[in-house]
Amino acid sequence: MRKGDSTMRLFVAIVLLVSIPLIALPEERGKVIYDQWCSSCHGEKGDGKGPAADFVWPKPRDFTKGTYKFKSTGSGEPPVDSDIARTIRQGNPGTSMPPWTRFSDEEVKSLVAYLKQFSPDTFSIQGTPIKINPPGGKDKLIALGKEMYQSGKCWECHGKAGRGDGEKGWQEKFKDDWGNRIYPADQTAPWEYRAGSDLKDVFKTVTAGFDGTPMTSYGDTVSEEKRWALAYFVVSQQLTRNLGLSLRVKKVNAIPATTDDAAWKGVEYLDIPMAGQVIFDPRDFMALITNARVRGVYTGSELAVMVEWADKQQNKGGGGLPPDAARIQFPTKMTEGARPYFFMGDKKLGVNMWQWNAADNLGIEYAAAGQETVTKQEKQEVKVVAAYTDGQYRILFRRALNAADDKHTRIEIGKFMPFAVTLYDGRNNEQDKKGAISAWYYMMLEPPTPATVYILPPVVFLIFLGIGLLLHRQLRKTG
Repeated sequence: MRKGDSTMRLFVAIVLLVSIPLIALPEERGKVIYDQWCSSCHGEKGDGKGPAADFVWPKPRDFTKGTYKFKSTGSGEPPVDSDIARTIRQGNPGTSMPPWTRFSDEEVKSLVAYLKQFSPDTFSIQGTPIKINPPGGKDKLIALGKEMYQSGKCWECHGKAGRGDGEKGWQEKFKDDWGNRIYPADQTAPWEYRAGSDLKDVFKTVTAGFDGTPMTSYGDTVSEEKRWALAYFVVSQQLTRNLGLSLRVKKVNAIPATTDDAAWKGVEYLDIPMAGQVIFDPRDFMALITNARVRGVYTGSELAVMVEWADKQQNKGGGGLPPDAARIQFPTKMTEGARPYFFMGDKKLGVNMWQWNAADNLGIEYAAAGQETVTKQEKQEVKVVAAYTDGQYRILFRRALNAADDKHTRIEIGKFMPFAVTLYDGRNNEQDKKGAISAWYYMMLEPPTPATVYILPPVVFLIFLGIGLLLHRQLRKTG
């Protein structure tokens, strides 16, 4: 054999070895991706029993069953590839399944092909996507959907206001096909929808249901018009989040005495995303509360801040679980260019915390200089009014503007004041360091508009009008 032939053969062999991953079947490329990024939760066998499965809720999907909840096909039919790809790309809000944007389109395609191999019989037939053709007449359909929501007893699971607080959802038998305890969705929180929150997505959910769960399909039992009506109504329940970094607090003549006073509807609010506290033990990797709505007003002597959030079941501390609770904190001292640590302050910069819990409905003030240094204030200045209705808490904190001492936050008009929120869901065993927390946000008590702002313009106008009339007369006399 000539030396040149040996060199050429060696070169070809090396090229073939290097290119094996490139010419591998999609399923084989998908396996590489799955083993590296997915198996820790879903398990090497795709059975949902990975090493991380015991630490997350809801439990990871068991692909070997071939049951997929989020899809565009009818009940009992397998999803199409684009359904699985969508879940990979967008993730599942409110779960440990993140949106996998790091994968290329080809990698996602390969991963879909590999996932289908865990239950080949499921995909031996082709699913048919549901036809989507939204009708007009929104207002009429919302009214019809509201009737459907009542007559169809959707409220038994989802609650009267759609917050997932219906009684059926709290029965022990409310589980998925894998035996996992699950809870009805909060329809008012579109950021938590796992199968999409727009009108078309909701229609697909109403039509197909969620296979493997108590959410049944209405595709064969309810007319298309009524399914669209129900979808329209569900969407009409959704909250519109007002996200931002600061909250404006306006001056009023009197603070509303109750949390359901009609005056609160006209008060500006700020929606704050909440996340589990994962810095200190015990960590809360799966906090159930995802949003806090904060609004406030003030008078010449007092500040009132109301915090609202959805909680599917009120817990006053029974059954060995801690009570639901809420806390809002402010820096004890406003230091230019510096803030305390956002969770319970630190040794250098402390915080003044206003806290409430459902066990006694009382407001208590604490001083904190870090999560290990928390003391009850000697002078208690905060008053609380609390209400729980249809799966929603509204907690109204009130305190005098003037600080009782240097351990209480001094509230100043016209200056941005940092604040942070912590919420506790008792049924999730949340208390102390374990709970849903926010970052620092800001509120500013807006100075009242001076009366001169309203008086000066008409006065100036009248002065100029008078001068103009005088000039006009003088011109006529000299003309």
